[in-house]
Amino acid sequence: MRLVGFLAGKRTSIFFVAVLLIVTLAACAQLEELNAPRLESDSVIATVPPADEANATPTPFYLVATPTPAPSPVAIPTPVTPLFTPGTPFTETPSPTTGPTTLPLATATPTPQPPLAAATPTAPNTGFKRSVLDEGVFLDVSPENTVSGRTVSFSVAGLPPWEPVTISFNDPAGVRATWITSEDVHLVNDSDVRATTLIMYPNASGELSWERYATQDATGDWTMDIDLAASVYRSVYTMEDLKLNDFERILLGTLLTRRDAGNFVIYYSELIPTALVVDLQEHLSETVLLLDRKIQTETKQIPDIYLLGNREIMNKVSTFTGINLGFEDGYYTNFGERRGIFMRTDLLETEARRLLTHEYVHHIFGGLSRNQEMPAWLTEGLAEYYEFDIALSGHRPEASELRLYTSADLARTAAQDGTLFSLNTLDSQSDWNSRTGDDVPLQYAEAYMAVRFLNETYGALAGKDLLVTMAKDSNLSDALNTVTGLDLELFELQFTRWLAKWDDLERKALSEYITALDVILTAETANSHLRAQNLQASMTYEETVNSHAFLVRSTEALIQDLQALSPPERAQALHQEIEEHFGRVLVWLSLELQAAEAFDNGPLIAANNMIPEINARDLNVKRNLSNLEFVLNLQD
Repeated sequence: MRLVGFLAGKRTSIFFVAVLLIVTLAACAQLEELNAPRLESDSVIATVPPADEANATPTPFYLVATPTPAPSPVAIPTPVTPLFTPGTPFTETPSPTTGPTTLPLATATPTPQPPLAAATPTAPNTGFKRSVLDEGVFLDVSPENTVSGRTVSFSVAGLPPWEPVTISFNDPAGVRATWITSEDVHLVNDSDVRATTLIMYPNASGELSWERYATQDATGDWTMDIDLAASVYRSVYTMEDLKLNDFERILLGTLLTRRDAGNFVIYYSELIPTALVVDLQEHLSETVLLLDRKIQTETKQIPDIYLLGNREIMNKVSTFTGINLGFEDGYYTNFGERRGIFMRTDLLETEARRLLTHEYVHHIFGGLSRNQEMPAWLTEGLAEYYEFDIALSGHRPEASELRLYTSADLARTAAQDGTLFSLNTLDSQSDWNSRTGDDVPLQYAEAYMAVRFLNETYGALAGKDLLVTMAKDSNLSDALNTVTGLDLELFELQFTRWLAKWDDLERKALSEYITALDVILTAETANSHLRAQNLQASMTYEETVNSHAFLVRSTEALIQDLQALSPPERAQALHQEIEEHFGRVLVWLSLELQAAEAFDNGPLIAANNMIPEINARDLNVKRNLSNLEFVLNLQD
């Protein structure tokens, strides 16, 4: 920061994911990628069905002594339940792909479907539109008037329960669109390529719901394909811009539209969904009130906001206004002809919100510092701290949680390894802005945790108090002594020790629960492998019964172990889901045991009919558990 006027920016890091998320690494924005966890799940396979189900006296399945070798499996794009013919040996099927896979668009549509009527909204609403996809199959789209830049929700009823459904979207140009999760990350497939399809499973009632986070979705007619094994349903919905009564234009290196937001002004360029302009306006208004409460101050003036559609437009505006743009995707400046917050908006939704918050925090603390030059680690740390603090209490908080944990863990690892920056080297804003590579996320992470240490150890406003004390003509060491009772050297020593041992209490409890849960799930997976091996083995009647009985007893014991766990509040829904899954596994294995004991193909058929449900529940459990681990940054 400069004395008289300063420029503060934010680098955003986009972490590119396989099943979930992105991470903000602080004060100026640029994009990089992180892979999400990959899920492993074993498909269960059917016991050989009776030779002729119509026979009054079916041939017992276990009498097949010398099975005919099965043909080599044909590669298929989605996990399916294998079909077996009499005499085919039991072979363990490949695990279903639990992350998204890129699938070709089916060329055949066995059941032609009428497209959704094109919506022509003039403003968003909260209703929904229902379409009939097939006899007894209904699609609901909400809101009824879909608006570019805002989330669209979908739900289908009347699907075959537990059977895989592949969802894909095509943009108005006919190009397959990528998937973004609720945690604001791009899904990627097994080749680390952004995925354009997602496989999901309807519940027992044949119902399935999903959302499209459409922050950057263009206006026009979008198509959505719902791909089942036997048919493809195609639906069309129209994304339209929100109509705003903004007509005044200014030239600032490029044409910008002026929007009067009441107590501040927004200027926005082309290539920005107008709904995003309104949403960021509302977000900033809420942030002003929240931050005033949190730091016990009263905002006197909100800076003008310049929303720029991409980095190229941002560079034009920055050059025109005399700013030498570096790696920043956003910055705040309080000098020059055009003062205010400048930021690009071609980011994921929560990323754009956090970026705006970060730069607004710079504005507030710039005023509290009387525009004097402050240590970069303090100003950037304060911006990071309140960026996360406000995000976690606002819109889609989990989207910011992984970024927080990733940043905190990065700093903790550096403290443990002895690779932290000394705080003296993080004083200069110009040095800060000149760093590159891995130094950039580390300096932001360290600054964030330094302010967190201050606020959690010496009072919730210790970071603010330090800056205000320095603004009264006090140097850093003296100000630290006033706020903490420590000089700079001792403060840094205490901070490093605290950081090396740091952990989040909620995350620690969840980690301990997940560790215990993993033992149970690993045992269940081992049972699945054992069952597959048993099905391929030649066994006597007694050996067959004993092998099935062992699996039943083992599952009963695992259910007892599961019931003995005490899940933290945040994991209770997941825990219930796992208990339900294990209960259905027990029913399924018990039917197989009953069939083996009684020479009865009736229970066997019932057991085989449960296999799609078992596979779907197993996949959902492991996917949801993996997502939780990913958000908490607990994965290896």
